[in-house]
Amino acid sequence: MAPVRYIAELFARFARSGNPKDFGRRAEKLAEEYLRFKGYRILCRNWRTRFGEIDLVVQKDDTLVFVEVKARRSRRKGRPEEALTPAKKTRLLTLARCYLSSFKGRVGRVRFDVLALDFSGKIPDIRHFEGVIEDG
Repeated sequence: MAPVRYIAELFARFARSGNPKDFGRRAEKLAEEYLRFKGYRILCRNWRTRFGEIDLVVQKDDTLVFVEVKARRSRRKGRPEEALTPAKKTRLLTLARCYLSSFKGRVGRVRFDVLALDFSGKIPDIRHFEGVIEDG
């Protein structure tokens, strides 16, 4: 299936399914399907500690990727990716360090991405921002 057609089908299924109260959970599931389609292997979803939660941990080749999913129904509060504040970035770095301390697999590179799902227009949009947080 062509990528544009596949993404359109993902959004159509998203719109038809579930309770509006489950918006965030369904957005994360859609992001997971999108990443899987793009060749990422899903290692875990909603990894939690007392410090917070990482939405998705995925791997592609030798790169371990921590993914923050941001979804918005409207643009009243800005674009989805604008919700990644400096405080949230700091918390994600802390969470990633915790995850890595218990990770049993081989780690090459580590990257932090944001997957922005924008439902504000007539045509929903997915934007994948790679390497949005730098450690150091």
